[in-house]
Amino acid sequence: MTDFRTADVDLIELGGKWVYRHPEVESKLKVNGNIYKVKEGEYNKASGLDYMVVENLTTGEISMVFEGTQGTQDFLTDGTLPGSIPNTQLREADAAYKKESQKYNIKNVAGNSLGGGLSNYVASKNDGIRSVTYNPAILPKGTYDKNNPRITNYLSEYDPLTLGERGMGYGDRLPGESHIVQNNVPWLQTILSNHTGYDDAGVTVNGKNIPIDADAYLPVGIWSGQVLTGRGNGQKIDMNPDNIRILANSLRTRMMEQIKRGQFYLDTAVDLVNNEGNHLDNRTTSLQETFDNLLAQGEFGGIITSLANYAEFRDEMEKGKPVCYAAIDFMQRVRTLPILGEVLDVVSGSFFHVTDFLVDIPVLVNDLTLRMEVMMDHVSKIKMQAIPELFKGINDQYLSDAMVTELKEHYKILDENKDLVVKQVLTFSSQVTYVSNELEKADKLLSATQKVQSIGAPPATQGYVLKESKALKDGMGKKQRLLDRNFRDFSTKTTKLLMPILSSIRSITNQLKQVIKSAIRYLEDLQTGLSFVKIPFTDRDYQLKEELREYIRKLQEILLTVRGVGSAVKDMEANLEHVLAIYRPYIDTALFEDTKFQDVILLNKAATNIFHSAELVFGDIKHQLSGNKSAAISALDKLAVQTSNNLKSLLEQVRRGSIHI
Repeated sequence: MTDFRTADVDLIELGGKWVYRHPEVESKLKVNGNIYKVKEGEYNKASGLDYMVVENLTTGEISMVFEGTQGTQDFLTDGTLPGSIPNTQLREADAAYKKESQKYNIKNVAGNSLGGGLSNYVASKNDGIRSVTYNPAILPKGTYDKNNPRITNYLSEYDPLTLGERGMGYGDRLPGESHIVQNNVPWLQTILSNHTGYDDAGVTVNGKNIPIDADAYLPVGIWSGQVLTGRGNGQKIDMNPDNIRILANSLRTRMMEQIKRGQFYLDTAVDLVNNEGNHLDNRTTSLQETFDNLLAQGEFGGIITSLANYAEFRDEMEKGKPVCYAAIDFMQRVRTLPILGEVLDVVSGSFFHVTDFLVDIPVLVNDLTLRMEVMMDHVSKIKMQAIPELFKGINDQYLSDAMVTELKEHYKILDENKDLVVKQVLTFSSQVTYVSNELEKADKLLSATQKVQSIGAPPATQGYVLKESKALKDGMGKKQRLLDRNFRDFSTKTTKLLMPILSSIRSITNQLKQVIKSAIRYLEDLQTGLSFVKIPFTDRDYQLKEELREYIRKLQEILLTVRGVGSAVKDMEANLEHVLAIYRPYIDTALFEDTKFQDVILLNKAATNIFHSAELVFGDIKHQLSGNKSAAISALDKLAVQTSNNLKSLLEQVRRGSIHI
């Protein structure tokens, strides 16, 4: 098996952050302490296929990183991804890889968004390379190896693109392994950075900055350097002096930085609950903008909620009209040729039928754009008729005096327990450092195993017992059930409003697709007929054949767009309720927009992500320390188990102190 030495977290950052900045050739990028040199940079290409080739200066390994969607530039490319024909950009990416691989020994491909789709396509088509993606776009319909060990997709919990893909049932169009990682929050202000994973400015919650850095708090194995997914334990390693030192160094640096960041978030949430009390849920804004932004994340949703995207789609469809009119004129000119009789002998039926189909296409295009406008009108009705359902019972005061009292009691216990867990992690770090230092002092003549066996247990420490919170035993209780009921009513009304027009649009796209296919087929028959004849003493026949070939090509492009939209509409119709449900965390958080309770929700979630990551790392530490006969390692193992258990208990208490998201 090939030994891949570039860490996944580095490839995530290269694809989600650095390639978007278009670094110059020969420039150096610092990524998680590693230096990468840019060997090639292809940016701002007309086709939208941008990428860079970088070298890991520590290992010499070469990686090719594809850039994702930039604004609406690749809108139509993204829009055709649900179609059944591999689009041009995917094939261009494969060609670009083959070109660069002539010059470089490329080991990895990577990317975010559309760039992730390109990366996965290239790895699916070529052996010996690994693809690591962050929130990738899906591939066209086809059969993909879900067990391909060379492809790893990291899907952030609240990425709007992959939420939509999962909601629409497109999960089988991501090859390789896919892992959902908890590293962001469901907030409208972070919807773009939730997709790319990076924003240097971060976001401000209650005056406190929350960094947006996708790989900063991912659960990375202390020894493997790979992202831990919670799917079983890795291969056990020898717990020798070197590996004990690695553990000690990591706990002092990355782990402590991580834990203290989580402590900071919870400190801020505790202060909010204590200081704001009954003013936690004073609200001033509505959900309309939120709904537009969420629905717009899918290719079809983008058309029906954005006038700019709708205009772009309409203009693309309108291109079909002059093509059809010109093709009809072409047919009239062919009728006047002296060779008509010879052509008719070959394609008599095609000649007379194709004009009918060419006339139908502009009519159906008009019908489709009109129905899209009706769809946009129905989306506006959702704002007036369905969104109010979400606010029932919470317009004035969601948090009663009794609920605020419970929150304060719960957060008082949470505050103490959180500090205790942080202290416990610090103590564990000190104990590991003690063992590591003792190993340094051990007899140099001893083998590594003998050194470990010779060291006694570290000094005993105090016990760390978390307090049980008697408040919020049922979490947010009735208040959570109120949100659940409101969302069900909202989903029901939204579905009733959208389903009829979705069905109508699906019907017209099917008709348009069939008519375009028929027109293309008959034009190709005519092309065959013209290939059998030649007009003497002129190059007219060559011009006619070239003109006909161009009409066929343009109609095929339009057919690709229609297929993509038709497929997306069909899937949205089949999965609308699921799509709404999967975006619910954004909707529920937006219910409390501009309130201090929303800040509590977001800070709680940010802290949960960090402590969940720490729990996974401690699970790996626990696994590696277990079963060792050394007194020192056995003692550390017991401490790791206790710390891991307390992290689990703390997480459960943090989750109880907020709505479910």
